[in-house]
Amino acid sequence: MDYNFRRTWDGTAWQRHAHILVQMRHGPPNVQRVPDKVQGDAGLEFFTLDGCLYQCFAPEDPGNTSKTSSAMKQKATRDLPKLKKYEETLTKILCGLTFNRWILLCPVLDDKSVVSHVRAKGAEIAELGLPFLSDDFVALVQSQDDFAAEVARLRELPIGPELVVLSPTEEEIVTRESTDLVHTLDGKLTRAFPRATDVKRAGIRRTYVKNHIKRDNTLASLKTEHPALWERAWQTISAEESRLEMLGSAGEAAPAERLKESLSRIEEGLKKDLPHVAHATITDLSAGTLSDWLMRCPLDFDGDC
Repeated sequence: MDYNFRRTWDGTAWQRHAHILVQMRHGPPNVQRVPDKVQGDAGLEFFTLDGCLYQCFAPEDPGNTSKTSSAMKQKATRDLPKLKKYEETLTKILCGLTFNRWILLCPVLDDKSVVSHVRAKGAEIAELGLPFLSDDFVALVQSQDDFAAEVARLRELPIGPELVVLSPTEEEIVTRESTDLVHTLDGKLTRAFPRATDVKRAGIRRTYVKNHIKRDNTLASLKTEHPALWERAWQTISAEESRLEMLGSAGEAAPAERLKESLSRIEEGLKKDLPHVAHATITDLSAGTLSDWLMRCPLDFDGDC
């Protein structure tokens, strides 16, 4: 199955995203997160009041099926025995509840041998007679394919203006202005605004640099707080960049008109694919993406990059 899911996650971002998916499936009041700051998480990320124990894992290289499968098997081999190792601790945390599922929740599942391995390890644990496991206890491995409905619902949720995005600091601006990318930008601005004074072009450059930093910060906030929307935003930006590279940016229109056209296209694309995202966020992403294209060369004005 292919639902255009993001395959590569860092562990922290995946844990946050998985928590949201599990809450959407079981209901937020029915999901308890197990903190790991003090003496680890005892082999659980969260549990539900209707009988599921969840552990999360994000493989480092999901494009390598063999490596990913091995890592997922190792994760189950390490963590399922923790149900016995931390029996006393878990008995107190679970407080009389019984569970019939332990689920290793991963971004992807490409190898059926992982399913066999996890089921076998779960069967070994089931034989131990732990007080919080039911007679029909089994261990499973699931992925975003199993949460397709929840992912679809999550993608439709609005984020509004509450997204927290850090504004560029003067130090960040000065640092970014000294990079090779901004030297490339300088050359393009000279061609785009040949009649502008050096002072005027410096002001324009600073605006583009600030937009570039704000875009990076916006994407970082989306990735942390709304990873599904970050995925859609990135896909939209990448698709428009590919279109620009394929068709080229040269034309009869003046540079200012081409900038306006490119900004309009990326803005319209983001509005279409992220209809519930605040206008200010769309603007930050669009202006910053235009800056990024100017610095990295997808967009140029009859010059060499």
